[in-house]
Amino acid sequence: MASRGGSNSLSLAAAIGMAAGLCGLGALSLMYQDTALQWEPVPAAWPRHAILGALSGLILLAGGVMMAMNRTRALGAGIAGAFIGLWVIGLHLPHVVARPTDLTLWLAVAECTAMAIGGFLLRREMLAGPGVLTDIELRLFGLCCVMFGISHFAYARFTASMIPAWLPDRVALAYLTGAIHTGAGLGLIAGIRRRWAATIEALMMTSFVLLVHLPRVAAKPGDRTELTLLFVAVTLTSAAWIVASSRTALKGR
Repeated sequence: MASRGGSNSLSLAAAIGMAAGLCGLGALSLMYQDTALQWEPVPAAWPRHAILGALSGLILLAGGVMMAMNRTRALGAGIAGAFIGLWVIGLHLPHVVARPTDLTLWLAVAECTAMAIGGFLLRREMLAGPGVLTDIELRLFGLCCVMFGISHFAYARFTASMIPAWLPDRVALAYLTGAIHTGAGLGLIAGIRRRWAATIEALMMTSFVLLVHLPRVAAKPGDRTELTLLFVAVTLTSAAWIVASSRTALKGR
């Protein structure tokens, strides 16, 4: 599928970043014959679990590879958005319905929804068609950011433990980042300075990749959990940059 729309350097970098994150997740699923941990919580009791893990890895890898190439970027983005969207509907929402007060389940929904929105919005950008769902997608992405912020407040000690030890007042930083998540999300929901809100969110997520996840992977290069956290963070960060660089979604904002 060829692209009909142009692409600025920021959106291109965001697309390549998302492609890298998806390829990383796909490679891990193929390597371990398993799905993407808590982000793709296929019950271990399901039959042919290893085959499902490998199939999931192939879909993620195919979507990522296609997203990395200009001619197939829109198709790859659509595949990624639809596949991760299926995680939300088929795997996460049933758990949320069963345990609606469990914040960790809502966080997983928010993270997967944000990644799916990134794929769908990139596809729309490449096809140069804003569509009728753009505003809804932006508000949903904003809700995801608010959930990220709530989780930072609710699990401030855990969040602080992820922050590098050389940074001062890590608990305060956990609350600060939670406030930034929440503020950026509210801006996207309310339609106030949406480009600024999305850019600030993307910049902060980028700092998480650089300051938190890369050093943790460098310290434990063979650790599957740390690698998965890195690739999810890269995919989420890239989704935020796709929102921030969108021409159709944020035109004039």
